[in-house]
Amino acid sequence: MKFSPIQAHLLPLFASLVVAGCATARMDSQWVDRSFHDALAPGARVFVACETAVDSLRRLCEDAWAERMRTEGIAVVRSYGAAPLPADGGSDPARIDDAARATGASAVVRMKLAHGSHAVFQPGPQVGFGIGGGSGGGGGFSFGGIGISLPIGGGGVSQRLEMAASTTLTDLARGTVVWAGSARTEIDGDAGAPVSALTRVTVDAMKEAGVIR
Repeated sequence: MKFSPIQAHLLPLFASLVVAGCATARMDSQWVDRSFHDALAPGARVFVACETAVDSLRRLCEDAWAERMRTEGIAVVRSYGAAPLPADGGSDPARIDDAARATGASAVVRMKLAHGSHAVFQPGPQVGFGIGGGSGGGGGFSFGGIGISLPIGGGGVSQRLEMAASTTLTDLARGTVVWAGSARTEIDGDAGAPVSALTRVTVDAMKEAGVIR
């Protein structure tokens, strides 16, 4: 497919607008114990406890961890299936660690989920144009195909919902936290999507830090 000079000029702008409009999960901060060299490897068994006031969200979270860690060859034991823990996942680290040891896990992942919001500027009236078949007349000109809208002034501020996650990885042999990180993403519709996004970005950060190999 060939583009006219005008179309070729507009494509980078279109791409940048699409990227800017897509909300993605991101890490805010992380810490790693550099003395920890026993990274989780394929065949490892990890106990996952997600902590949230909503039980369905807790289960979605732990299921997302099981699915993501499966791609790394790591087995996940979900806390919601562990009899010693209360329905909300529990908040006592020692109790969670004891429940994890009883399952034969070598490490514990604890993810705390919280909701919040942030202000977003909403642009005013838009001027739109696109890429494709051209037409003129009536004081304007447009290309069909790919449409782009740009603000021309005015607007206001609205609140955008976010989900944040604070996660720790505890090595049960040491009995200490060896990695900690926080992440966030925007909420747009089904809560399962941001939970999965937070899980993915957190596991990716753990791999980059060397605690998962």
